[in-house]
Amino acid sequence: MKDIVLKVPRHLRRGHRANDERVSIESGVKLIAHMCKYFGLADLGAIKLLDIGCGCKFTQAILDNDLPIGEYVGVDVYAEMIAFLQSNVKDTRFSFYHMNTHNEMYNQDGEPLTANTKLPLGNKQFDVICLYSVFTHLAPPDYVAMLKLLRPYIKPDGRLLYTAFINEKTSGGLGYIDFYARSFEAFENDASAKQTQHLVEVLKKEGALAKAIENPAPPDFKDMVPTQPLKVAMYSRKHALELVERTGWEVESLNEPAEEIQHYMVCKPV
Repeated sequence: MKDIVLKVPRHLRRGHRANDERVSIESGVKLIAHMCKYFGLADLGAIKLLDIGCGCKFTQAILDNDLPIGEYVGVDVYAEMIAFLQSNVKDTRFSFYHMNTHNEMYNQDGEPLTANTKLPLGNKQFDVICLYSVFTHLAPPDYVAMLKLLRPYIKPDGRLLYTAFINEKTSGGLGYIDFYARSFEAFENDASAKQTQHLVEVLKKEGALAKAIENPAPPDFKDMVPTQPLKVAMYSRKHALELVERTGWEVESLNEPAEEIQHYMVCKPV
């Protein structure tokens, strides 16, 4: 088994795969492959990619697997992680920037996010802007502000891709609501499941999910875990789409979850 090219300390890795560095890297490889497939690309060799909320997973995936990349720019609110990447990634195709904006979950002391917030990127424009697990933690005002602030950084024929939690069951059963619908069904129908303490605690803490699953007309927005603000920023399909209006973007598609990815929106500039 080969050594990991870029080893990142555990405390700098985020996401539900963070405890297993190899699994996290593999997840990054799958996400990059998924993005290439969606955009009809063999690889990212000719692509300038802006990754907002970048973490370290994509950088590790590209370096560890020698994946082609034209240019990669990572931006994140986690200052210590960005400093680590700036110091340890010497490949000139990569650059990293700290974005000190407020987020209730990840950066409570940051500056308010507004449509006038500027990224430290000058006049750079990109073929693809991606945000994985960013809008999933944004309240509606920040959802709109993020879309507006990103608009100047896309090429005229570029695309924006971001994930979101959408309040609906899906045909593939891979969505956030699908998971909890199955958990509730098991809890109600299987006596042994009622003895599973972890599930019981989840149901108690996230009881709002029961109403979300049963509601045929979900609310526009629901902060699903009040004890952990914006851990799960849940949007109705209708509201997720209408918030894009008048932000300088046009929705190309809102797609069901796939392996390693929740619902994802693809937009083009207008």
